[in-house]
Amino acid sequence: MKITFAFCVVIFLHLASCHMPTVYEFCSHVVANGDAGQLICDSSQCQGSPGEIGPTGAKGQKGEQGTAENLEERIRELEDSLTKTNQIIDALPRSTYCYMGMRSRDIPDSAITASSIYDEYHQAYHGRLDNRAKTEDCGRWSPKNNQKGEWLQVDFGRSELVGGIITQGRDAVAQWVASFTVSCGLSTSSLATIQESGVEKIFAGNSDVDTKVINMFPKPITCRFIRVHPQTWYIYINMRVEFIKGVCYDLYI
Repeated sequence: MKITFAFCVVIFLHLASCHMPTVYEFCSHVVANGDAGQLICDSSQCQGSPGEIGPTGAKGQKGEQGTAENLEERIRELEDSLTKTNQIIDALPRSTYCYMGMRSRDIPDSAITASSIYDEYHQAYHGRLDNRAKTEDCGRWSPKNNQKGEWLQVDFGRSELVGGIITQGRDAVAQWVASFTVSCGLSTSSLATIQESGVEKIFAGNSDVDTKVINMFPKPITCRFIRVHPQTWYIYINMRVEFIKGVCYDLYI
């Protein structure tokens, strides 16, 4: 019986349930033996020749053996670097990196507003920490009405983490805010008064014209708008303020 490759393919399809490596390998075996009647499902006789092994990639270089001494030396280097960095930071005044921009004027005049002003010489934006009286600047903020309900507001321009506030009284004249509250929010319509133990927090203010009084909040708060609300005062409401960054909170408490 003449065995053709095409016939062999038909036989293979008929025996498709048998485990055979490939059509070509199966039919090559049948043609070589010349007897289709002796076809059996014997995978041991129908194994194809093994494929060639691909080339082996180049072996990478072996890394240097690490040692505990090297690790300890690296740790010492990092500790020394951290110590030097801390020394540099300690040598700088905290105002360099902890103040939020009232004193430095990084916060623009347009971002500082108030419920009212006494006159053009007592603008809200004159209420900056360490500001001094000049020809057209009385060196502090004063409201038109010397009563509760007045406020000084700062817009940071974006959400900021605020840790506390620094206040001063009126430059050269004995007038200051003795106590105040602070409200904070992401918009002027969402301002909420800072609380402590569930009640409104009243901060102790100034008792002279120039001493800086620092008040840290119960915890850092996130806000874009912040308002200072005078509660009690000596003679007349006069304020100069600065705010402390939340990242500096641990440096002041």
